[in-house]
This record gives sequence, C-alpha cells and structure tokens, in this order.
Amino acid sequence: MTADPSPSPALAVDAATFALWDRLAAFPVGETDAPLLYLQRWIARSVGADNVIWIGAVRVLRNARAKDDPYFGWRLRGRTTLRIEPASYREQHSRYYASDHYGRLTRGYYERSHRDEVRLVHAGMTGTASLAGAGAFRAHRLRDPDFLDFAAFRRTEHYRLYYRIPGIVDRITVGFPVHSDAESFFLIDRYRARADGARGRPFAARDVAVAAGALRGVRGLHRQLMMSHGLFSGDKLLSPVERHILSGLLRGDTEREIAAGLGQKPATVHKYVGDLHARFGVGSRAELMALWFG
Repeated sequence: MTADPSPSPALAVDAATFALWDRLAAFPVGETDAPLLYLQRWIARSVGADNVIWIGAVRVLRNARAKDDPYFGWRLRGRTTLRIEPASYREQHSRYYASDHYGRLTRGYYERSHRDEVRLVHAGMTGTASLAGAGAFRAHRLRDPDFLDFAAFRRTEHYRLYYRIPGIVDRITVGFPVHSDAESFFLIDRYRARADGARGRPFAARDVAVAAGALRGVRGLHRQLMMSHGLFSGDKLLSPVERHILSGLLRGDTEREIAAGLGQKPATVHKYVGDLHARFGVGSRAELMALWFG
C-alpha cells in the first residue's frame, strides 16, 4: 500500500509552481532523466541552491535488525546530482557508500554497518534524522530544531567530513514516501563559497516552503523515479540496458524497435522484457503501464 504523505511542512505554491508541474507532465512517457534534470534546475534557481541531489532509498532490514541499525534498515541506492560535487565529498561518498549502501545483503554487510566508525562518522545525525521520519512527507533545514541539534552536529566528525570540508553551509532535505519500503529524497545544498563570489548563507524558511511545495505536488514523478531505477519493487538497481528497455516499453516501442536501438537481437530483448515483467510483478505491457501511472 502506498503511504499518504502528511503535508506538515509549510508549502509555498504559486503560479511558477503550477507552471513547473505542467512542464513536468508534458515530458514523454517513460522518461525520468530529463524531467528530473528540469526539476533539479528549477529548484536550484528558485531557492538559490548550488546543487540538488535526488536519492532513492529502500528498506533492506526489518524487525530487530532494523531497530538497531544506524539507518533504521534503510539504504540509499539510487543517486543523481545536478552538478559535480566537491572532490572531498566525492571521496567520502565513494569510500563509504559503495560498500555500505550498494553492497550485497550479506551478514558481513549488516555487521559492517554497525561498526562505531560507520555509526558516528558516516551515517551521521542527518542520515538518522532523515530516515527516522520515513513514512511521512517532511522538509527540513540543518538548523531546524525539530530536525536535529545543530550545535551538537557541528562538533561531529561527520559534519567535518561531509559539510565543513566540502564547504556546504546548509542543506534542505525533503523526503517523500513512495510506499512502505521506498522513499524518494531531494537534498538541496548551498555552498559557503558561491559561484558569483558571494558568501553563502543558510536557507530561509521561505526556501524550504518553495522546495517542499514543488516536491509535494509531483507524486507521480517520485514513483516513476524509483521505478525507473528498479527501486520500486526491490533493492537492486536496473542496469543501463534494462532502463533503456523499460523506457522503450513505456513509450510503446516494439521489442524489435528496442532491439534495433540497442544493436541487440529481438530474442535477447524479449528475454529482458520477461525479466522486467517478473521484476515488477506484472504479466503484460498494459500492467506495466498501469503500475507506472499508479
């Protein structure tokens, strides 16, 4: 069952927001990369952000294991950034996320995530706070008192590695529950040193309301982003070939047309199509379309 997000954050919706929603609805069926890029650029421009990151999170641990987990059983699987992040941030990300978020679900995977250096350094207070609210729509700035103790957060190693050194002065986190085991996140960053030479300041409450208002109204895109990455019905990311075939199926292309575009044999594409149907629990293209549109 799909969760019904609660509109608890303040939402700012105006003519520009409606124009955004209309533009996103006009993208061809089956595309998610182009509308995501358009949305990221719109948010960055509207709130004065330097980067906007989309993250798909899935629940991989449950019950007692999840209760004692630094991310409450969730892992961050899909990730698309608007702009290239600072080198120091990319280094931390590649060192940690490749193993502790994209890794195979083995016993060692679980035990590794519970080491103190993971809990205290990499998971951090922000990750814990973000995923503690899973199941409800939420939007927060780093300094919001109902999100975390920012003074305590600034003293942590996580803050030094992931915020101070890369130069992130503030972040808006918006979480949208797609269903009970899938969450769509947008991280909206402002850097201390801006491209125009100005010094970055923390986001205002109005900035949060604008971002939250825009993202609260695109339920279908949150769902389609998760589905296009394979995260709507599992924790394994689709390969680039699988994503291409899924997009073709949703556009209405024949299997022969999809095969020609990929330089593959029709029989190979037919096998992929069967695997995709099984992955999403459907028996036909019509059922796949129905799932896509919810």
